[in-house]
Order: sequence, then structure tokens, then C-alpha cells
Amino acid sequence: MATLSALVSGLEAELQRLGYKDSTLVWYRGCWRRMQKHFAARGVEEFSLDAAMAWVDDACGFFDKEQAGTLKRTDVYLFRVAQMLEDYAVHGAVLRRYNRSVSKLDVAGAQTVARFQAHLRSAGRSASTVRTYGTLAGEFVAFTDTRGGLGCCDAAMIGAFVATLAGYQFKTVEQKLCAVRSLLRFASAAGLVDGACLEAVPAARSARQARIPSVEAAPFEWTPRTM
Repeated sequence: MATLSALVSGLEAELQRLGYKDSTLVWYRGCWRRMQKHFAARGVEEFSLDAAMAWVDDACGFFDKEQAGTLKRTDVYLFRVAQMLEDYAVHGAVLRRYNRSVSKLDVAGAQTVARFQAHLRSAGRSASTVRTYGTLAGEFVAFTDTRGGLGCCDAAMIGAFVATLAGYQFKTVEQKLCAVRSLLRFASAAGLVDGACLEAVPAARSARQARIPSVEAAPFEWTPRTM
């Protein structure tokens, strides 16, 4: 993985090549400087999305606001700074895929996520796991809301969600899929989804895989995992 300073240097040159305005670059440079100070204070040199999101969270309380549905545009802009660096690290290019929903889950979705987090706490999961899995579960539940809701979840819906993970690092994809798998296991036990959904969630067998898992993938590449 590249160092943050090397990524910032390369990304800045790419933004200039793409014709970003000077005023916009000034704003990005300010964000990058603050992120670099955050990394340096923690002795971190190599870039990772987790470390970048820790900076975002410190800067604006991102995760708590996301759970509460109170994200502001300025908070989402900081998320985009982190995601842009991640995309550049993975693809060597600037992608137009930094949108993070600032809208609340509907009442039913928020209640499902809250119940899921309560289940994790009762199972003795750490506070960080409860928070992270709650955030990732919320992303998935919000996605299902665009396709009829969690109760309509099936292999096709899971495949569509997996397709949105293209470009993320392997560890990020695995974390998101683990959270979805855990949510669906809980939802199945609660009678909220068909338990067959679990069989459609792909699981990585090796960190050397270079592509996003497919629910139709061959067994030697990706295998469904039930938990």
C-alpha cells in the first residue's frame, strides 16, 4: 500500500490534469494536510480507508451522525476526501462514486438496525464491532429499501448490492459482506427474511482475489458461506 504523502501528491497532479479549479484544490489541500497530521500523530504512514475514515470521524463525528441520520453536506464532503484517496490508491484514477446517503433510514429500517445492534451487544460483541456492523448493516438496509425492502431480499438483490462494492479493497469488501451476513442471520432468526438469503452472500476464500465476488462465481473462486 502506498504512503499517504505519495497518494496525495499523485492525486493532486491528477486533479490538476482534470481541470479542477484552484479554489477547489485549495480546499482539498487543507483536508489533506489535516489528514496527514492525523496520520502522523498516530505514527501511520501507509494509507488505508479505515485510517482515513478515523480522521473523518474525529473531524466531524461521522459515524454517530450517520447512525442518527444527521449527516451534513460538509460531513459527506470529508467522506468523499477519504473515498477519493481510496479510489486513487486502487485504480490510479478519480472515480465519480463518492456519494454517501445523508437521508435517514425509514422507521422500520432504523428499528431493524437498532435491534440488530442490540443483538450484537447481547452476544458480547465489542463496542467498535457493534458500531461498525450497525453502520454497514444500515447501508445494506438502505439499499434494500430501493428494491422493496429487507423482506424482499433474495439472491438477485444481494448480487446487486455486491456489484456496488466494485473498486473497494479486499478487506473492505470482506468486512461489508461479513456485516451483511451477520445481519441476515439475525433477520432470518427474527423472521424478517427468508433464511435462503444467507446462501447467496459470497465469501472471499483468498485475499489474493482481484475482483468482487459474484453470487454466480465458481466454487474454487468464491463460495457461499452460511453462519
